[in-house]
Amino acid sequence: MVNPPVLGKIPALKVPPLGLGYLGSSLRQEGIEPKIIDAPALGLNLTQVLTLINQYSPQILGITATSPLKDSAYKLVEASRSLVKWIILGGAHPSAVGRKIFEECPEIDFGFLGEGEEQFPILVKKLLGGEKEISLPGVITPKKDSETALVSDLDRLAFPSWDLLPMRNYRHPLFPGKRIATIISSRGCPYHCIFCDKSVSGSRWRARSPENVLEEIEELYFQENVKAIIFYDDLFTLDKKRVIEICQGIIDRKIKISWKCEGRVNIVDEEMLYWMKRAGCEIIAYGIETKHQEGLDWLKKGVNAKEIERAVRLTKKAGIKVLGYFIFGIPVEDYQQELENIEFALELGLDYVQFGSLSPFPGSELYQLALEQGWYQEKKPPAPEEYGKRPLLITEYWTWERLESILKTAYRRFYFRPSYLLKRLISFRGFLDLFRSGIQLKKWLRR
Repeated sequence: MVNPPVLGKIPALKVPPLGLGYLGSSLRQEGIEPKIIDAPALGLNLTQVLTLINQYSPQILGITATSPLKDSAYKLVEASRSLVKWIILGGAHPSAVGRKIFEECPEIDFGFLGEGEEQFPILVKKLLGGEKEISLPGVITPKKDSETALVSDLDRLAFPSWDLLPMRNYRHPLFPGKRIATIISSRGCPYHCIFCDKSVSGSRWRARSPENVLEEIEELYFQENVKAIIFYDDLFTLDKKRVIEICQGIIDRKIKISWKCEGRVNIVDEEMLYWMKRAGCEIIAYGIETKHQEGLDWLKKGVNAKEIERAVRLTKKAGIKVLGYFIFGIPVEDYQQELENIEFALELGLDYVQFGSLSPFPGSELYQLALEQGWYQEKKPPAPEEYGKRPLLITEYWTWERLESILKTAYRRFYFRPSYLLKRLISFRGFLDLFRSGIQLKKWLRR
């Protein structure tokens, strides 16, 4: 199974491909010993990946793909076609577009929709057993569609096969110098933001039990020497009782670990934040998007600016850093309003921000709207540290050039103001973090 190389670039952000790790464990439970090649983490180019595939000589090649990096995945499919008997494409992109993958890349034999831990090993066993007509939840072919596969009981899944992944190679700029891992403690999200792609895990929120999550954290901490964890849940803070139980378990087990998660501004309170801080939470990321109610309503966020301000204030009061996500290019907002959003980020006193352009990813409500309005384009992303071709919402007003202009203004205004630079320089860790990320930002701003 391969996380393909990003064409023409070695990403600065390197995190474990959890989907492949979970599939590795599921295959092992069925008596199949897989290999995983995480090309971005290993710094491998296409030729080097092909050399390894040829060396391993597998019958089946599984490749994971997101929509922005589909071209990288397709390039690997085409290049490896003669080396293997079957090629299966999984991940967010096939889950979002379905059988369109066979039009985009005819060399693919099977696609997989949704969560593969239960059905993917069955597919592999059937192929190895010589079966030709295969009908399974989640499995599509050029001539056969399928419903999306979902796992109902997440506690039944084995933890990802960390030993199949290059754990020493993973790095995250928010935790410089620390060995990191990622965890998904819940899947799905019940909210209805217009830009969210739910094609993999759906809208029904399914959570692992606190005990199950704690066992995985304990394994990562004591056996893999992991010092920082990033929770990849769409919404970690949805169930307050569960969050507090996980935090109390971390404390009781004497696990000294730093971690980051995704929150929602209207469902955090002081008690939850108190326990999160005690358990090692260093950063909470909030989808702020915009300060303007018209924009928030257009995005179907279901929150308001007062709730944003309250959540940020309480989080910082608890001693937890805040990462704010902002979206530029909302059709009901103009350039002046985006400048006001930049000032809003400064007024909130955020520790980190991620400014991005509105992206109509396949599988989202926005994708259908963009197609209907003629707003959908796939282009080079106008923001830093984004790779491949990204789906962009390009309107008569929000051109690519205007998006790039506001994004450069935003990053320059936030990260290169003297007060922020001084704050980051106070600690040695902050200096290293600033040095690494600053070089990348400077290169992009000069582009």
